[in-house]
Amino acid sequence: MQLKLFLEEEAAELGVRLDNQAIDQLWAYKDFLKEYNEKVNLTAITDDEGIVTKHFLDCLTILPYLGQNSRVVDVGTGPGFPGLVAKIARPDLDLTLIDARGKKVKFLEEAAQLLGLEGVSCIHDRAEDRLKVPGYAKGFDYAVSRAVAAMDKLAGWCLPFVKPGGQFIAMKGPNFQEELDAGARQIAKLGGKVDKIVELNLPSDLTRNLIIISRR
Repeated sequence: MQLKLFLEEEAAELGVRLDNQAIDQLWAYKDFLKEYNEKVNLTAITDDEGIVTKHFLDCLTILPYLGQNSRVVDVGTGPGFPGLVAKIARPDLDLTLIDARGKKVKFLEEAAQLLGLEGVSCIHDRAEDRLKVPGYAKGFDYAVSRAVAAMDKLAGWCLPFVKPGGQFIAMKGPNFQEELDAGARQIAKLGGKVDKIVELNLPSDLTRNLIIISRR
């Protein structure tokens, strides 16, 4: 119970309100993640406190920057970070999860079903190939990605999903500037412009930088 209260209070500090249903779903997600992780490597963090502080709270940082009822694609989502966590907290989001590893997509499908989530599509594909499918290029209000690749590659995978006027939110650690500088040309080429950089200090001593890029 203490850890649940901690999650609720720390989420509120981030500007995210978690109701009882969201907390119960996050707990079920955590338990299923730990169970599934015994047969498929999904995360190196397997203790409850670590999952709550290093995964859940980190993933919740993007929510204040996502508009209501928006269409979101999470590129290279892995076990659903940040997309599935965001969806649990904000059921209004229409979420597409994309990952190139079939075993992780199978986990996502089972997790979404277990949690009773609607408006979640789990796609087994590479981002660059999925963009060739009608309805995906320029089809989303937001693209998000966490711990997937350097900015030059990541921009090429994520920005094309974003409709003009939408945004790409890249979740990066403290040493992002050199990486961002190296990706500046690619970002501009794809019609992107860095809108803002939000620095957050999380309870896990993790410094999270949200690089928010608008697409013209």
